[in-house]
Amino acid sequence: MFIVITLPHFFDGEAEAIIQKFQCGLQRLHLRKPESTADECRALLRQIPACYHSRIVIHDHFELTEEFGLLGVHLNRRNPMPPVGWKGGVSCSCHSLEELKARKAETWSVVTEEGVLEKTFDYLSLSPIFDSISKTGYMAAFTPEQLRQAHADGIIDERVMALGGICHDNVEEALSYGFGGVMVLGDAWRETPLPFGGGAGGEAVVLTIAGSDPSAGAGIQQDLKTITNCGVYGATVITALTSQNTMGVQGVMPVPADVVESQLRSVFSDLSVSAVKIGMIPNLDVARVIVKVLEEERRKSVLPIVCDPVMVSTSGRQLMDPDCVDYVVRHLFPLCTLATPNIPELEYLQSHTSQFRLPDMQADSSANAQSAQFSILNSQFSILKKGGHADGDSMDDILFIPIEGVERTFSSPRIATKNLHGTGCTLSSAIASQMALGHSLVPAVEGAKRYVTRAIEGGRDLHIGHGNGPLWYV
Repeated sequence: MFIVITLPHFFDGEAEAIIQKFQCGLQRLHLRKPESTADECRALLRQIPACYHSRIVIHDHFELTEEFGLLGVHLNRRNPMPPVGWKGGVSCSCHSLEELKARKAETWSVVTEEGVLEKTFDYLSLSPIFDSISKTGYMAAFTPEQLRQAHADGIIDERVMALGGICHDNVEEALSYGFGGVMVLGDAWRETPLPFGGGAGGEAVVLTIAGSDPSAGAGIQQDLKTITNCGVYGATVITALTSQNTMGVQGVMPVPADVVESQLRSVFSDLSVSAVKIGMIPNLDVARVIVKVLEEERRKSVLPIVCDPVMVSTSGRQLMDPDCVDYVVRHLFPLCTLATPNIPELEYLQSHTSQFRLPDMQADSSANAQSAQFSILNSQFSILKKGGHADGDSMDDILFIPIEGVERTFSSPRIATKNLHGTGCTLSSAIASQMALGHSLVPAVEGAKRYVTRAIEGGRDLHIGHGNGPLWYV
């Protein structure tokens, strides 16, 4: 689990920064404002879409939990007990192994209409694990040997979060001691609005997981060109070797799943990845290792993931095994920040997978609006419906953010050209690059849309190959 704790003071743009973190996949936020009033916390919560309130734990003013439907409360010296009758989540901080052991064994009774519930802490934190970033003089209180022994003794386990001095560089070390997750304070806000790895320029890293195109108009090759043009460093994991050119796809050879996994682990073990773009996934075995590794990485840090579900080539060749499609919808999409299907891909998903349907974002009633939030596997990822295959003088891409009940249309003039090879790869890579640079979802899509429009314009008169030529960014 990855948890971010707010700074103790309020600051301009805080709500926008929190929303950005949620859009990038943050699982849980602790609202900790020890010197605040209830009205100040209420004002901040009102600026955060209600769909994210169920991921927020509050440290003070517990009366706000019911008002905003918050996830839980965090006990401290100011508030040593949960509200009377509280059935929601409860967490607490510990500063010694003895305190942690005692708190794990602690229980209390909650009287409900259904009877008496015996409650325990949902999770606890132990601190400081490392020298604090935000508190001067707050130094690590445990040796690595003590932490390993506590894990061996069952004191540190999945219910215990590491806290204190946690930053991108030591998350993996903290998890190696047996913690179930990390809680981050100083490092999460140090680079606001770029809190998720990588500062500007070459420090941000986008990993593209996709197939190879020897003509370099699509796939890994086009992804790298796009990522580089966006001012970000690109890393690659190849899932398939294709024989293709501007005329179409002539052959596909999937990369063995164990080799894909080895590539993924090589990148993640060395590079600080800021965002991931996923393209061609040829078969179920490859899909499974991608999901396995990304699940592991999402436990360590917030990681924007953009998936371009490449299933059928423009020339009509099947690029994803049918049994892989359902697995991707069920297991990969829920890990993603955004999926970017074009109209044929969207129709394929809706006709071949019973679990996938696009939400009706125009619903008027609150009941319909709420059902829309759960229309896609109860998931929180968004969908960009690309409109390049539609008729008309404009290219209209529609962004659905079901959890926020938001629908946005991004329009650009349709450019008369046959050179559109790799347009989807370009758009998804540009979105991932924008998110790696710290932009939230809507600005990232806006920036990527402008990039693609310029790249189509730049390639409209190119004569590379005899068919559907590539884009060209100038």
